[in-house]
Amino acid sequence: MNEKIKKKPLVVFFDAVGTVLKPAIPVEETYHLHGARHGSKISRDEIKPLFHQAFKKEEAKDDNMNCQTNEAREQERWKNIVQACFPDLKNHETCFRDLFNYYSNPEAWDLCPGTIPAINFLQSNGINWGIASNFDQRLKKIVLKKTELVNCKWLIISSLIGHKKPSRHFFEQLQSSSGHSFKNILMVGDTPENDIHPAAKLGMQTFLVGKGQSLGNLVQFLGR
Repeated sequence: MNEKIKKKPLVVFFDAVGTVLKPAIPVEETYHLHGARHGSKISRDEIKPLFHQAFKKEEAKDDNMNCQTNEAREQERWKNIVQACFPDLKNHETCFRDLFNYYSNPEAWDLCPGTIPAINFLQSNGINWGIASNFDQRLKKIVLKKTELVNCKWLIISSLIGHKKPSRHFFEQLQSSSGHSFKNILMVGDTPENDIHPAAKLGMQTFLVGKGQSLGNLVQFLGR
């Protein structure tokens, strides 16, 4: 998949979570701590599969809605996930709100390994870059407060444009925002189904993070 990069792109877009950002604390640990504060007895080990099952269920709902989204839908998604993770809580609203607010804080997120060298390489070679993510408006604050990401030229957020990956409408926003054709854009992400396959179908170059490939490998590849 990564061998498709044949020339240096004019623009690079990074996915956010799993590509340049990761939770500073494992999700199941954070959920367990917040749930316990609100009276839940669900263990950390129980939360992990409950979270992943609920997340997949919400993704399927989005697929059935042709990947349309907005701020209200994103809050609904996370409220449903919180409810699924804590079936023993009678009132999920306050727990949901605490978790939603927690993940709006830049301190809740760390940079993925290789992010800084990748960004430095792009900037030293005059290549503009942006972040394109299935997220909500909380991502604005996170990116603005991360000094390493301050030079992000474009921030494409699904809830604000009305469609999420893998929708064609999402990727068309990358083209219109950057002013470059698909063939001159490189999409970097960690999810083949959302980041890589739909981008490649439109003629974008792609780089998959994971399965032995890191952002460090991206620098090596582009530096050839």
